[in-house]
Parts: sequence; structure tokens; C-alpha cells
Amino acid sequence: MLDTLQPSTLSTLFPMSNLNTGTRVNLPGIQLKPGKNGSTSTEISNLSSFALSMQLSELKYSSSSFEMLYRSDDNSLALKANRSLNVDLKVEKFQFDLTLTAESLGLDSSAFADKTKPLVLQLQYTQTDLMISNDIQIKPHKTLRTADEIIQDLVKGLTKALQDPDKRSIMYTLDDEAVQALVQTDPKLAKLFGELVMIMNTVNLMKSQSLGDNDYTIALSGKGKPYTEILENTEIKGYAKEYSVNITVLPPQTDNTDQVPLTTS
Repeated sequence: MLDTLQPSTLSTLFPMSNLNTGTRVNLPGIQLKPGKNGSTSTEISNLSSFALSMQLSELKYSSSSFEMLYRSDDNSLALKANRSLNVDLKVEKFQFDLTLTAESLGLDSSAFADKTKPLVLQLQYTQTDLMISNDIQIKPHKTLRTADEIIQDLVKGLTKALQDPDKRSIMYTLDDEAVQALVQTDPKLAKLFGELVMIMNTVNLMKSQSLGDNDYTIALSGKGKPYTEILENTEIKGYAKEYSVNITVLPPQTDNTDQVPLTTS
């Protein structure tokens, strides 16, 4: 099992003066001041300010596994499975902080429930895209027996045929898979197979005659036991955007509520 985890986080702060990518215009009364905690804010006037921050988070994860299943009777391969998983997640967060004064909005103290605390408005919007794909392929595979196994079958067949009291002629047959296995084998094993066939032909010459359908036939097959291969690939990709807007309205510094003068009689 091979796992890899590659997280990364990128935080970027943009002052308002850098948002204009066209012609730069100098506005009166705008002063740049460094903010706290590494942030940057732009003061539009003595009574209001605006700040923008962006954070990018990325997570990558991958794993793979390989499994094989064998038969209990002859320990031959029955199943082979390859599985892989890839995860790629990204998150972008944008935060806008805007501070205004009641005077700039034309509000008086009557708009505040607590005249000593500012009004706070928080807006949030989230957009999420998630894509999951799972691809599974199942492939059956045919196998060939080894030349050793085919030669062993021939030896067993010759031994049994020579013990037959009817003294029948000995024949042998090869299927396509047996021929392919013998062609691809080591030259020494191919020579051994040829010598066994010569022995069989010599024995046949010593027979008085062929009995036709009663001939002893040795069927040699090169078909091995098939196995199944499973290929599974899972992909998970996600992308999310989150926008947060924090608006703070400061209460008025002076109370403009009309007061009724007291009269004395």
C-alpha cells in the first residue's frame, strides 16, 4: 500500500488600491495603513475602511493496492486485482471586511438597539463542485500449461499404453495451446518431447497392424486454468469557493436627537 499526502495552504492579502488593473487614479483623502496580524487595509476616510483577504487550501491524496488470490487445490492464480485512489480537493476563501460610520450612511442613534455597540452584518455564500468517478474493468485471461506438464502427460500416457495387453497402436493429439507452449519452451524440453514421440513411433512399428478406431490415443492439452483480472480506479475531485462579507456600522459619536427644552412657570 502506497499513500501520499500533499497538503498546501496559500494565503494572500489584497489591499483595495491593488484591485484596479487599468489606469491608476489618485483619489484625495485615501491613506494606506498597515493592518494587524499581517493584514493590509485601505482607509477611505477617517470614518470607514475596507479590507480583502484570500486563502487557498489544497489537498492531494493517492493510494494504490495490489492483491492476488490463488486456488487451494493446485495453488494456481484465480484472481488478480489492482486498485488505485486519487483525491484532489481545493478550497478558496474570500473575506471582505467593510467598516462604515452611521454618519456616512445618514443614520442616527435610533437605528441602534445598543448605542454603544456597532451594527454587524455578516453575509456568506458558498459554491461547491464535487466529481466522483469510479472505473472498474474486469478482464478474463487464458493461461498456457508449461511444457514440463505436457511432457509429463505424454510420459504417463506412454506408460499406460505400453501396459495395455491388446498391444494397440499409440497415437497422440495436440491442441493449439499445447503447440504454442512447446514452441515457446526451452529447446532442451522440445528435444525431449521429440525423443518421446520417436519412442512411441518405434513401438508402433513393432505392432503387427493398426486397429483403426481402437488405437490408443494420448490427448495432450496446453490449456491452463484461467484467471480474472480486476482494474479499479477511483477519482475524487472537489472545488469549493466561499465568500464572506462582514459589514460593521459604527454608532454615531454624537446624538443628534432633538431635545425638548424645560420651562419654568
